[in-house]
Amino acid sequence: MELFGFEFSWWLTLIIFFALLLALMSTGMPVAMAFAVLNIAGLLLVVDGLKGLELLAGSVYRSVATFNLLAIPMFFLLGEVLFQSRVIGLTIDVMDRWIGKVRARLLFTSLGAGTILATLSGAGMADTALLGTTLHPEMERRGYDRRLSLGTIMSSGLLAAIIPPSALAVLLGSLAEVSIARLLIGGFMPGLLMVAVYGTYIWVRVRMNPNLAPPYTGESVTWRYRFLGLAQMSPLGIIIIMVMGFILFGVTTPSEAAATGAIGAFIVAALYRRLTFKVVKDSLYGTLYIGGMIFLIITGAVALGQLLAFTGATREFLAFIVELGLSAVMLVIIVQLAVLILGFFIDQLSIMLVAIPVLVPILEPLGIDPVWFWVLFLMNISIGAITPPFGMMLFALKGVVPQASMSDLYRASIPFVILDIIAVGLVIAFPQIATALPAWAFD
Repeated sequence: MELFGFEFSWWLTLIIFFALLLALMSTGMPVAMAFAVLNIAGLLLVVDGLKGLELLAGSVYRSVATFNLLAIPMFFLLGEVLFQSRVIGLTIDVMDRWIGKVRARLLFTSLGAGTILATLSGAGMADTALLGTTLHPEMERRGYDRRLSLGTIMSSGLLAAIIPPSALAVLLGSLAEVSIARLLIGGFMPGLLMVAVYGTYIWVRVRMNPNLAPPYTGESVTWRYRFLGLAQMSPLGIIIIMVMGFILFGVTTPSEAAATGAIGAFIVAALYRRLTFKVVKDSLYGTLYIGGMIFLIITGAVALGQLLAFTGATREFLAFIVELGLSAVMLVIIVQLAVLILGFFIDQLSIMLVAIPVLVPILEPLGIDPVWFWVLFLMNISIGAITPPFGMMLFALKGVVPQASMSDLYRASIPFVILDIIAVGLVIAFPQIATALPAWAFD
């Protein structure tokens, strides 16, 4: 890139752009505004004056004028309806009945409820807030270790970004031009793997130190009462059928399935007699607020990717990577490590939208399975939601558990970040965890 008579190398160009972006974000400026400022300044300097702004207008339109992105507000609407109507609270009660008389049962209830909520709404922050509001006060009253309980709740909410349906997976599939249906299905087994890793860790910790969680002291729950709970939850199956069922059987595309899932959420809320005018109003408001914010960020990030391509920095970076001669596995490990480090400083969506334009051209020349790679990428950016100091799950849980200090939350997250890294390592070592189910469903 040439600027003011000076020639900048590709690596210096990338460093300058990303350093400026991080600097703007660190001031507290909204992410969408940071992208906009950097894009406008970059186009004015790099492109021929005001002509660069004409390119920006076309880029903004093209980045959001795609049918696939319809799934994002629809998934958020689905989650908002279930959250505002308090229907998803039923899952916590039912999981509590099925866990049984085991030590640390509320921790396992959190994991089970988080898994079920992930299959319904895909709204991780809402799930975390719900679990923190309902389960943490009882954990505190019964003497659970605060850090272990906070870490479990955060990680339970994290599953919504990986287990389908996931709005992040839809956005990732659209921007990376990989099959959204395969990506959604591909996240199912890695998500369950993470649940298994969390559960094993909790069981071992509590067994080694029983003081971390009390034994179960309540009355036994009958099998009749357990199955009655499943019957009470049965209407929620409508949503699963109208989302994942429709995708698997080819009834709808993933974007259309998000819309049918939102319709299903309204139906379920009505069946439970909780569909009020206030629920509808609050759900629509929440969807508009979150969806609008995300679409603004999308426009800025896509424009930045095009600006970097215009400078030639991304093309030269890709040539450098290919010429290194690294094996596909080593390249994947390096990229995932870089994504993990970025997660300490910027949010999931920003990482995804900045990195995708750079990474997409690398995969095909090296023969890397795109579903496997992007599932790993999705797992890694999800970890960023609980990594200090800027993980969004940390702040979501702080909002509903005000007595917990940020130091408590930071220290609670560290063991679970390590567990997530272990899960990512297992998926790298055994790609079939991410690829077997999509291959079975669609090949």
